[in-house]
Amino acid sequence: MTVGAPHRWLAVLHAEIRRTLSVRLWWLMLIPVLLLALAMSLFGSLITLLVPAATETSSILLLTGMASTLSMTAVVGAAFGALLAAGEFRHRTVTLAYLTGARTQVLAAKVVVGAVVAGFYGLVVALLGPLLGGAVLGGQQLPGWGQLAGLGAVGVLVCAMWGGLGVALGTLVPNQAGAVALAVGYLLLGENMIAGALRAGESSFGDPSVFARLTSFLPGNAGDLALYEAPVQAAGAGTDARMVLEFLAGVSAPPPGWVALLVLLGWAAAGIALAVVVGGRRDIT
Repeated sequence: MTVGAPHRWLAVLHAEIRRTLSVRLWWLMLIPVLLLALAMSLFGSLITLLVPAATETSSILLLTGMASTLSMTAVVGAAFGALLAAGEFRHRTVTLAYLTGARTQVLAAKVVVGAVVAGFYGLVVALLGPLLGGAVLGGQQLPGWGQLAGLGAVGVLVCAMWGGLGVALGTLVPNQAGAVALAVGYLLLGENMIAGALRAGESSFGDPSVFARLTSFLPGNAGDLALYEAPVQAAGAGTDARMVLEFLAGVSAPPPGWVALLVLLGWAAAGIALAVVVGGRRDIT
């Protein structure tokens, strides 16, 4: 690496930031994030109105709703990352991008921008969700700020990693519609089918360590495990809480949340590494 390489990468990163901010994509995709945060608060208000006894557990409901919203926000972050990378191939600007820096530098810049924007989406939900929920509940029975901050930090990390994974997917599948459909379809449907097949294997073979335990190491489930750990811990420890976590994340025998974060990080690193290899060899002429 030459002495000017870091400065050149910073120039590539600056160009990628300007390119991203110059189009409407990043803030247009913020709209569904805002709608998700609003839906979370409306759900809480309906529960407290229809089931008055639910006010005693409103803090747990708010945490659960926030975790669910952050999980959906991660899908938006993955779609943004896929659009960010695959859009270069659709609009035929990838050649110009590669002229400004090496392919690895361009991919690294896109991963950084994709992760930051997706993490920003998670931050919006982490800040706006409790504010709306607090307004609905009148400030009563809210979770502690430590719980909210912890869940918010995990949510930002999960969304950021999915933003990076989306960039990797958009590089591997240069068709913009195909990349987005694959990212969203896998997270909303494909992984549930894989997890269901693995859990069915548990009942057939009676060995969860071989089949059902693998569900915790799928990328989408790993992110959900890390997110849902906070509301489950707030509900209390024990076998019932563990069963609730398994139900919410769709897994069996889940590991701790920090392990799930490392699993998702491993998937992100593997996806980006594969994108470096495939993207570096692709003919763009």
